[in-house]
Amino acid sequence: MAAKEVYEIMEEMKQHTKTNAYSLEIETGKAPGFLDSKFGGIPYWDMDKPYPTTSQGSPLMLLAQINLEKMFAEIPPDPQGLLPQTGMLQFFIQVDSAYNIYGMDFEHQDIQEGFRVVYHEKIDCQVTPEQVERLQIPVCAGLENTYDSPLFQEAALKITRKEVCMGEGDYRFGKLFGKIAKEKFGDRYKGKSLYDCLESDEYDKVMEEFGNEGHWLLGYPYFTQEDPREDEGKYKYYDTLLFQMDSDYGDEDYVLWGDCGVGNFFIHQEDLKKRDFRKVLYNWDCC
Repeated sequence: MAAKEVYEIMEEMKQHTKTNAYSLEIETGKAPGFLDSKFGGIPYWDMDKPYPTTSQGSPLMLLAQINLEKMFAEIPPDPQGLLPQTGMLQFFIQVDSAYNIYGMDFEHQDIQEGFRVVYHEKIDCQVTPEQVERLQIPVCAGLENTYDSPLFQEAALKITRKEVCMGEGDYRFGKLFGKIAKEKFGDRYKGKSLYDCLESDEYDKVMEEFGNEGHWLLGYPYFTQEDPREDEGKYKYYDTLLFQMDSDYGDEDYVLWGDCGVGNFFIHQEDLKKRDFRKVLYNWDCC
């Protein structure tokens, strides 16, 4: 397929799939506050609620928290209104020194045993970090073995809203690509993937434009292996990327999922609109 035709298809895909998402960038050299949006550290917690644990009673570790009230005070919300505009959204995982699977159950990825997603509708500003510390919870920077967690240290976040479109990692990409290609050019490209249609340098250019690497709220996922929703029919329920945390290291090491992988949390859009976080799919993979 000529590159010109591929770009025409991709532009059409962009129009079909473009949506608003929130990019999360680590602010190096800045220490986040207790109630700030951040990766790791001491989490905010409503002291009237039981702290999230495994069924064996092991407390989970904060992976990330997003202060939605502060976030939407600084940037305009998504016109779709998918995310709550008040409160705190948090992601917890199990510290796992035995197998380093970070709380993921490969057989039941949507059962919140080794992970938890928690939404606090209201934030009690009277709660102190000292109160939460007394719960004796694990914190990424205090772990004896740093590889027990994908997080190496607490990190402040800068959040911006961006328009994104579906990338090749999403299991729905191939079907949509084929549908648009057929509408525009007939059956001569039937069964071909984007990779089949381009020279390697052209393919890399398209992937750079349509890539979904990085840390995100909403938008579309990327994977180092494959989308777990593709092979398991039961996981197709989870149609919306809720949160993605990518490996992030270099001059300073912040995040490393196994061998340079990525972690994703998915939810059904209607559950998100209802602020119901009981059904979430958690996945991470690496090279």
